[in-house]
Amino acid sequence: MRRFLEVAALVVAMLMPTQGHAANTWGADFSDLWWVPSESGWGLNLSHQREVIFATLFVYGSDAKPKWYMASSMVSRGGEASHAFDGTLYETSGPYLGTTPFNPSAVSLRAVGVANLVFTAHHLGTLTYTVDGVSVSKSVERQTFRNGELSGTYVGAQIGAKTNCGAATGNTEYSSRLVIDHQGPAITISADLGNSLYCTYSGDYLQFGKIGQIDGSFFCSNGSQGRFFASDIEASDKGFMGRFFAEFGDGCIESARIGGVKR
Repeated sequence: MRRFLEVAALVVAMLMPTQGHAANTWGADFSDLWWVPSESGWGLNLSHQREVIFATLFVYGSDAKPKWYMASSMVSRGGEASHAFDGTLYETSGPYLGTTPFNPSAVSLRAVGVANLVFTAHHLGTLTYTVDGVSVSKSVERQTFRNGELSGTYVGAQIGAKTNCGAATGNTEYSSRLVIDHQGPAITISADLGNSLYCTYSGDYLQFGKIGQIDGSFFCSNGSQGRFFASDIEASDKGFMGRFFAEFGDGCIESARIGGVKR
C-alpha cells in the first residue's frame, strides 16, 4: 500500500502540466478557499483563470483589526515552473459599505509588497508575501467544508496510456457507462467499458476543498486487477472529471484523464 501511494503521488506531481485538461482549460485549477488548519481565523481565496490567479487575503493588522489585501494578477512563471505564480500585493480603501450607490472611482489602491504562490500538489502549496516590509510564509492547503457526492449514472470516457504492459503497452482510449455508489467515504464504480469488458472500482473517497481523490482496488471481467488512484476529481450536477492511475502488477501501469456526463 505504501509503495503504491508513493508511486501515485509521484505520478500526480508529474501530471501538473503547462497545458492540461482541467476546469480552467489551461492546467490545474487552483480556484478554492485555502488555509492553514492549525490557524483558523485567516484565509486565502483564489480565483484561477488560465495563467492568472486573483488572490484575496484576509488577515489582521498590528492593531488586531481585520486587514484585506489582494493580488489581482498573479501570473504563472510558465514552463517547468507553471505551478508558481507571482504578483503585486495591494491594500485598498474606498466608500463606506452603507453608501448608495457605491462609487468605484473613490476606491484607491496602494502597493504594499509582493505575493508568491508555489504549488507542490493540486491541494498543497506555499504562500509567501510581504506587507510594508513584513515577510510571511505559510504552507497552505485547500479548505474542505462540504464533501462532494458522486452517486449517479454517467456516460464517460478515459484517454491515457499503459507502460510496461507487454502487448497492451501504448495509448488507451475507452468510452464507458458508469454507475457510481457514493456513501460517505466509501465509493464503488461499476464500469461498462464496451467489448464485454466490465470493471469494478472500490475505495475510499477523500475531499480537498472542491477537489476529491479515490484510493482503492479494482477487478475486471478479463481477469485484470490491482490498485488504482483517482485524483483532481471535480464534480457538479453536470458530471465529473479527473485523473486516473492504475497499477496492474509486474510493473504495468496506466495513467489517464477521465470524465463523465451525468444522466
